[in-house]
Amino acid sequence: MKHLVFLLLFIPSIYSSAQSTLTLDDLNAIVSLSSPALSPNGKAGVFLATYRNYDQNSFDTELRWISIQDGKQSVLSSRDGLRDPAWTRDGQYISFLASTANGSQVFLLPINGGEAQQLTDHPQGIRKYAWSPTGKRLAFIAFDPGSKKSGSEAFNDSFEVGSDDYLQTKAPVGSSVWIFDPATRASKKLSPDNFTVATELALSGLEWSDDEQQILVTRFPSSHSGDTDLGEYYSLFLDGAAAEKIFQGKAGGGLAFFHKKGKSVLFGHRRNGAPEQVIDLYEVDLQQKEVKNLTQKLDRNIQNAFFIPDGQLLVSAPDQDRLAYWSIDETEDFTKIPFGELTGPGELSFSAAGGILFTGQTSYRPDELYFKADIRAKPELLTHFNEPIAEKKQGKREIFDWKSTDGFRPNGVITYPPDFDAKKKYPLVLFIHGGPTASSLLSFSIVPQIMAARGWIVFQPNYRGSNNLGNAFQSAIANDAAEGPGEDVMSGVQALIAKGFIDTDKIAVSGWSYGGWMTSWMIGRYPDVWAAAVAGAAPVDYTDMYSLSDLNRMRRHAITESPYVGDHLMDVYQKSPIYHFNKLKTPTLIMSKTADYRVSITGSYKLYGALRDNNVPVQFIAYPGPGHFPSDPVRSTDVYARWIGWLTEYIGRKLP
Repeated sequence: MKHLVFLLLFIPSIYSSAQSTLTLDDLNAIVSLSSPALSPNGKAGVFLATYRNYDQNSFDTELRWISIQDGKQSVLSSRDGLRDPAWTRDGQYISFLASTANGSQVFLLPINGGEAQQLTDHPQGIRKYAWSPTGKRLAFIAFDPGSKKSGSEAFNDSFEVGSDDYLQTKAPVGSSVWIFDPATRASKKLSPDNFTVATELALSGLEWSDDEQQILVTRFPSSHSGDTDLGEYYSLFLDGAAAEKIFQGKAGGGLAFFHKKGKSVLFGHRRNGAPEQVIDLYEVDLQQKEVKNLTQKLDRNIQNAFFIPDGQLLVSAPDQDRLAYWSIDETEDFTKIPFGELTGPGELSFSAAGGILFTGQTSYRPDELYFKADIRAKPELLTHFNEPIAEKKQGKREIFDWKSTDGFRPNGVITYPPDFDAKKKYPLVLFIHGGPTASSLLSFSIVPQIMAARGWIVFQPNYRGSNNLGNAFQSAIANDAAEGPGEDVMSGVQALIAKGFIDTDKIAVSGWSYGGWMTSWMIGRYPDVWAAAVAGAAPVDYTDMYSLSDLNRMRRHAITESPYVGDHLMDVYQKSPIYHFNKLKTPTLIMSKTADYRVSITGSYKLYGALRDNNVPVQFIAYPGPGHFPSDPVRSTDVYARWIGWLTEYIGRKLP
């Protein structure tokens, strides 16, 4: 009861809006911008603005129009489930998906005024859609209809388990590609039977050829989530010809599109076909079947690729401290695209008439909408949704690198208290990212800023397995899921301590998901370092992840081979946090969703039991329902309130 009383006393202080520094009130004030789409003439755009409605515990989304010339805006729609806006080829309509009684359907909204009209009415709803180049056809992905049972069999809901998570309650359903004719409102199934283009975890792309005779998709061997890494790229033909496999290899990243007027295909694929390595961009000649790696020299984990209207090929990837974009020329030389102070240029939209509309962040400003007249132009700020956040007093954020083991030089982000003085001593809080194939960049991050406002130095380390430092660093996590990354984190802590401004009696470690794995590992492997810990959705035993998670045997991060083959079981056990649970002594807050499909709550119970049995202060908070992290404003805010409250109790807080 002690911790609950403290939390109730503490929450009002961090919710106070009277402070000039960032608080949890500001978390709920942030407006998220997404899905920018530039008009065909380049003079206007549309985008989605999502607001946190704390009183109704919901996220409310608006479809907005904006003038590129003067930034004037208007709200076009605010329907439930609104997503994926796109301009029609003539620029007269905006299409989008929105919820109906029959699932998500495509709507058409006249840009010059009037109500949106429902265009499709597919019985299973629409999961994804894409207009053909001329706008005369629409391709979409929809769930397949389930089999109907009659008589007493209607009560038999048994199903065969495959590579699914432990929460699966029915057999997953396949998904197919359909072609829709807007003129006749007729739909025709394009993909053959037993050809699924989605799993419980992933959804295929839909890329039209210039002549509108083919569509590129990813075919999965089943709709089971654990088979997601077994997808293969196929071309579907509108003339009824048999589907054709693009190349002999598994899909990577779901990225594929036609090139050279349909003579070749560009696609994402794991380097050397190894699941632990970076995603590179490859080109396959459809006639000669020759395959070429276009980005090996760049040595970054490719997230996206596209052609801009002038024919340049662009790729994006995390790079050191930011999300970067490069153009590739015919000699496969790379030129980095300038984005000024923006550290996280997000979704980009191009117009044939010229110009780029995109979302972006700086180190101290959340999402806004920006425009570039061309690829080399300086970004122009179009919106000011998050101006109040940007004007708050924030701590300096900077990139920091250090020497670790095995010749690696990891990096990470430090956020200093707003009134930092290098002559003073400060508590240190580790805020470890999940993934592990992810990275902490210099983009705006409100939780570290809220923590820094408490008078703490916040360290976000990029351990081996992170995707911002190239293939060798990313793939080094294979068969070394804890010790190597842990050494990277500890050597970073030691490098910070050497700077002289860390209070070594007040160092805390925290993280969610794989960040929770690392937190659980650190408090057992290095038990004398930490004053406090917060472990969110923490996997602690690799056999649980392998057997119970929606990722299960997929080995997405190639952390290890199956623990059940050969002599791997003891090796996996020794490389899991649970192996060190008899050494625990750090006061720890544990949080988890009760029906987490990604990281089963069993790990949290194991960590709780180990701390309890070793007489270590512990609190275990569970949030009812499915999901890997609370997806609503109230519960997600509560996570961070408890997180900060626990750390405050054990490492202190800055008084107003």
